[in-house]
Amino acid sequence: MAPVVSPAAYLRVYEPLAAFPPAERLRWERYAAEGGVPSRRAGARRERAVALAATIRPSLDVADESAFVQMADGLMFVCPWYTQLRVWQAAMEFRGRLPERVAEAFIPRRLAEPAETELDRWRSRRPGLKVYVQTCTWMVPPPWFVLFDPAERVLVTGDTVDRSLLYRTSMGLAQRRVTRALEALDVLRRVAPDSPGVDGVAELGGWLEDFHPHSRIELDYGGVVDLLDDDALRGDTSVADLGEAITALRRGRTDAAVTAYGRVLNRWRPLQTRESAS
Repeated sequence: MAPVVSPAAYLRVYEPLAAFPPAERLRWERYAAEGGVPSRRAGARRERAVALAATIRPSLDVADESAFVQMADGLMFVCPWYTQLRVWQAAMEFRGRLPERVAEAFIPRRLAEPAETELDRWRSRRPGLKVYVQTCTWMVPPPWFVLFDPAERVLVTGDTVDRSLLYRTSMGLAQRRVTRALEALDVLRRVAPDSPGVDGVAELGGWLEDFHPHSRIELDYGGVVDLLDDDALRGDTSVADLGEAITALRRGRTDAAVTAYGRVLNRWRPLQTRESAS
């Protein structure tokens, strides 16, 4: 029986091939030439299987991993999975947020200590090693919408295996939008400190700084599209709504900003409720 996996959305960074060290660059060139690059949907399924195995694997080996590949303007862009690294980092972060007694019930120290040792070993050997993919189950986190413009949406609906919702943009545009959002949120904190904010925008901007300035960013609704019908996908204006909220804040229209952001929260709240009930 296949394992039950929560539907997840993904935020991916694709770096240009030139951004990788020579040996790794050669490996990705061979990987793409051999024709084994998975589609997004097939790759996501394979990645989840790897992640399940990684939760009990005692070692971290990124040399045997896969990647997603994009071609744009005649150039090759690569998004390595590094699933093992992401699993162990997420486990350590999750454990660190819990009281020791609770943490021991979820991730016993006998598993956590080898993971910490492996992570330290890899950080010392590969200080430039980084996580190219962020994952969120059951919904798309509001900060992710900040990176995109409505015109960058790629939507496929209907009864098809390719049913999907994507946004794609350049690193330069994404970083400018983060800066714009942070400036607007500073205004909000000054004039209405009790209003809802978009937590995580600064952290997202810091994550993007680790990558090559000519990288490409992709938001993939992934399995979350299966929780929404075609009308809901077509009517999902979260990117536009968050953009409207940021523009309103910059113009000093706090009430309009809160209203626009409220539409985003209301759109995703039912899926958050389903997560709590699952």
